Amino acid sequence: MSYIADIANPYMGAFVTGLFYSLAACTASCLPVVAGYIAGVGSGFKGSLKITMFFNSGRLLAYTLIGAITGLFSGILHFFVSDMVFSPFQMYFSIVFGAVTIIIGVMVMLKARKPPSCDCSAQNTKKLGDKKSRFGVNFGAFSLGLTRGLILCPALMLLLFPVIPFTSPIDSVGIAVFFGLGTMISPLLLLAGVTGWLLNKAPLFQKWISIAGGAILILLGIFSMLNLIIQ
Repeated sequence: MSYIADIANPYMGAFVTGLFYSLAACTASCLPVVAGYIAGVGSGFKGSLKITMFFNSGRLLAYTLIGAITGLFSGILHFFVSDMVFSPFQMYFSIVFGAVTIIIGVMVMLKARKPPSCDCSAQNTKKLGDKKSRFGVNFGAFSLGLTRGLILCPALMLLLFPVIPFTSPIDSVGIAVFFGLGTMISPLLLLAGVTGWLLNKAPLFQKWISIAGGAILILLGIFSMLNLIIQ
């Protein structure tokens, strides 16, 4: 019998933990990335909400993968759970997140600096937007969320580590998923929407706002990499 079955509402506990964690730490760490991307692509309130949902969906997928890997290798991790084991993963995933953030930031800046070609710019913008959100998915926001979520979250690890020897892979995935769902219900959603709404009030400066958003993403990516060297 699984150990987690003896715990009263373990999934609800994971959900509540994610909810409280998102009120401060999660929002503080993710808002600069989301705000920079929103500024770069120039979305309004509704568009910013969608961007945030795709970003959060990427994080949820990352947490699900972490839960699945933890459950599958629980027998091995039981004997090697320590900061020394997970620090290399933190380093590699921080590099991946930094690289993806820099690439997206550069793409945003190049798009913002590109001069309009002709009077048919509205039609071209529509086509570009369709390509960018093909199949209804904003791949830029989703990629940022996925790579950011793969950087091991301390709160999630604190939930998974104590039950590593006793849980099945399904239990670990369930805990990770409910934790991720809890973090999705956060001030980040509202703050991102307000950010898009405010930035959309200055259409004359949209080009410079987009360039600034791309620059913010590039700086955040560089900082993510340099932080490894400082540590």
